[in-house]
Amino acid sequence: MIKRAENARIITGFGWAFAERISAQLISVILSIGLARIVAPEDYGVLAIVNVFVAIGDALVSGGFGVALVQSKETTHSDFDTIHALSLGVAAFLYGVLFIVSPLIAQFYALADLVLLVLVLGIRLFFSAINSVQYAYVQKHMAFRKTFIASTAGTVISGVIGIIMAAYGAGVWALVVQYLLQVVLTTFFMFFVLDWKPRFHWCFPTLRRMWKYGASVFLATAIDTLKENVRSLVIGKVYSSADLAFFNQGKRFPHLLSNDLVSSVGKVLLPVFSLSQDSKKDSLEILRVSVRLSSFAFLPLIFGLLGVADTFVLVFLTERWMPCVPYLRILSLAYATRPMSTIFKNSLLAVGRSDVNLVHEALTFALTTTLTFVAAVFYRDVRLVAWSYVIVSAIGTLLFSYYVTKEYSYSLLQIMQDYLPSFCVSSVMALLVFKMGRLPLTLPVKLGSQVIGGMTIYLGLASVFRMPELVYMKKHLKRVLHKGSL
Repeated sequence: MIKRAENARIITGFGWAFAERISAQLISVILSIGLARIVAPEDYGVLAIVNVFVAIGDALVSGGFGVALVQSKETTHSDFDTIHALSLGVAAFLYGVLFIVSPLIAQFYALADLVLLVLVLGIRLFFSAINSVQYAYVQKHMAFRKTFIASTAGTVISGVIGIIMAAYGAGVWALVVQYLLQVVLTTFFMFFVLDWKPRFHWCFPTLRRMWKYGASVFLATAIDTLKENVRSLVIGKVYSSADLAFFNQGKRFPHLLSNDLVSSVGKVLLPVFSLSQDSKKDSLEILRVSVRLSSFAFLPLIFGLLGVADTFVLVFLTERWMPCVPYLRILSLAYATRPMSTIFKNSLLAVGRSDVNLVHEALTFALTTTLTFVAAVFYRDVRLVAWSYVIVSAIGTLLFSYYVTKEYSYSLLQIMQDYLPSFCVSSVMALLVFKMGRLPLTLPVKLGSQVIGGMTIYLGLASVFRMPELVYMKKHLKRVLHKGSL
């Protein structure tokens, strides 16, 4: 059995990591809603095209070797310095690639302004390189409390500047500056709150030691980023920039909800799994607790969003964004298994199975590319592109589940027992919330009624069925309130 102290450590780490993500993303949602009410959908579509290429580079400089630092049982200041230097080198190389190919990108999409947009937004690669090592340090030392203010401040300042620029008619440039400043400011603030300060130092033994593991994660990250952006590449080329904007806006909110929890779970569990990798019994219990708690916390949010989708869009984004509602509902389902998939991935990475992650990304990339091409080119239906996302997400989770059953003896029956109760209760809640949306009420009152009603229904059903996750969270909340801190 896991010691009570270890359980508390997981929950405490998760609490601060989640607080950091939820505060930053809640503010981000509020600010992005403000931007969406000002900036035209077409401008969002242009940004989405630009961001495809920058996001690929962003993922490459931040993925792989930072994870290797966290996975390693023992690390030194020299190890962090070496990975920092390597990440900056990769960033410089990728920015050079962007400089060369940006005219070709602009020509392919017949948008002359794309060249300058790509080059300006590409500057974030250098800051992402630094920030990735900063976050690796935070994960390694479970210092999530220190990132809380840095992330929140960076999000607020960049968002306010973006809104001011949008109000003065900056259009897509308001979005570009906001997106760039967020990582610049966060990196700057974290420099002052973390004990680790980068030095330009290189250690070849460190690089050799981490290369095999980090290279696999690095390649898997590259494939995953291509997979996540191939839909935007195809939709942006085959359809209009407005169609791409509606698709991406439909993905944005379930992604934000998922990213909060997924990022928090991943940050906490990789170091925890790494420390307990010699005891599969302890790791199995961590797995089960993590799946139950993350499902209990996340699924009502994602299904609740599905239920209030049309009311939410009308209230916050206005009627001109209503075409994104079908995508919002479909893509919410695609993210329903994301926390469980992330938990399984980190449990496998912790025991050195980065090869499984690579296989997962290669398979889901092939499926994504094939299904997206068929849906967009042959059937000419963007909704089918969204449904393909649901299919690929489900298959990817099943693949991780298969390997987890082999490594940890976590049976499929146990997985279903841990995941399905929250899934079923959340589904019932979503259906009732959707029906409440048909009531003849003013939009703000209707949305408020749906949110309060959904919370009441979910917690009520959890109490009726005596779900242990509710009892567990109540006890921890009482301890937190009693101590006055997480």
